[in-house]
Amino acid sequence: MYISTLNSIYYQMMRFFILLGLILITSVTHAQKEGQTFCEAYAEDSYFPLSIKVKKIFWQDTHYTEKRLETKTINGKEYIGFSQLWKEGNSDTMYLREENGIVYQYEECCETETVRFDPSFKEGHTWTTVDKGATYTIDTLNGTLKTPFCEYKNLIVIDFKLTTFQCKFYYKKGYGYIGATFKDTLISCVTPTFDLD
Repeated sequence: MYISTLNSIYYQMMRFFILLGLILITSVTHAQKEGQTFCEAYAEDSYFPLSIKVKKIFWQDTHYTEKRLETKTINGKEYIGFSQLWKEGNSDTMYLREENGIVYQYEECCETETVRFDPSFKEGHTWTTVDKGATYTIDTLNGTLKTPFCEYKNLIVIDFKLTTFQCKFYYKKGYGYIGATFKDTLISCVTPTFDLD
């Protein structure tokens, strides 16, 4: 009976340590994968993928969460909705679709669409929104950006101009938007967490 009790305790302890080991391995692997996935290149080739489900983004002294929504048919075309919920509680929704590698954004103002990204564009290519309110120019196809979380390379950098504001947007292959600068100062970046505020 004494040996039977010892064997039972031994097997319970072994199960506990095996379970504890599996939990620790899973946690470490998951954390390492998250960190690597966040900073390193993705296998997907697009600089403007529509498959990302959630992004957390700092913008100057605030932040927002961008979430992929359901599809919506507008003028006979299927768009994917993306909501941007800001820290202050306000929200925006944009509708994007991809066709032959080109990403289009539906513009409610004009009931038509603007090209957001075309992989055939070369350095120096300029295009405008349908309402002529914003202008985009490919600055470089080999940009870099340092954020508090990552040092990125091989980025597409796009100059973005409004009549009252200008900045540069940075896009990473397989992840899309990762940050923005104003006069070479970081004003926005993707983040794995909002715990900094």
